[in-house]
Amino acid sequence: MHKDMQVAKSSRRIRYLVWLAGIVSAGAAVLRWLAPETRSWLPPTLAAFAPSGPLSPARRLAGFGVELLPLAAAVYALAALHRICTAYAGGDLFGEQIGTHYRSFGIGLFLLGIGNGLYTAMMPTVLTFVPGSTRLAIPLGLSSADLYLLIVGGAVMLVGGVMGEAHRIHQDNSEIV
Repeated sequence: MHKDMQVAKSSRRIRYLVWLAGIVSAGAAVLRWLAPETRSWLPPTLAAFAPSGPLSPARRLAGFGVELLPLAAAVYALAALHRICTAYAGGDLFGEQIGTHYRSFGIGLFLLGIGNGLYTAMMPTVLTFVPGSTRLAIPLGLSSADLYLLIVGGAVMLVGGVMGEAHRIHQDNSEIV
């Protein structure tokens, strides 16, 4: 099998996985805040902050709003990855837009790192805030996974810039020859 055909075939498969990941992520985000017992849908580190019993509608809405921060970044990154795979599936391995798509994917990963950090800091606040109470948790910090997303996102943005510049140089050279 020719390498271009292998890339196209793999890209088509990855596109399906991208759609599946997006649907599962969005579905889990919605179900988490609609479930009667939200605590069981939260990661264990956040479930410890959740009050026992059902959450008020206002707290559910605030939690869903915070949930949208990393979800929006993930969907943006998945959309960029989908565009990359669509171009590859069409045989466009080093086309004019590939560098732009990679930069978008890198930006999405970078934003996902920021969104996860904000989610981790804001969700305990949403879960512990009670007007008139002195009990409020505001944890600050980035996990190693968040830092890795920031680093990889920056590296992918750099690769996208290099690919865009390589395409421009190739175009300039093909006009000369």
